[in-house]
Amino acid sequence: MQSDKHDEHPPNFGSPEEEAEFWDSHSPLDYPQHWRETDASPTRRQLSHALAVRLDAETVDELTKLARAKGVGPSTLVRMWIMEHLEIVETERRRRAG
Repeated sequence: MQSDKHDEHPPNFGSPEEEAEFWDSHSPLDYPQHWRETDASPTRRQLSHALAVRLDAETVDELTKLARAKGVGPSTLVRMWIMEHLEIVETERRRRAG
């Protein structure tokens, strides 16, 4: 009889898109031994610098719509995108160096 249990860990992913596709159809609860509890209050970096970026009104309107759909403000959405992109760039740099 085949078990419904998953492997001990989720698979290794070749890209963020592949990982996102996997988690769209799987639950982290399927891999309880892979996760560990952490402090419920993560430390946040102090946001002490502002970066002005000039955008046209149409772009700001579109950002605002997208941000509202995610329940955040447009500045937060853009900051999230920047951080995600920097993580991708760093991951790619490490992959090339290693």
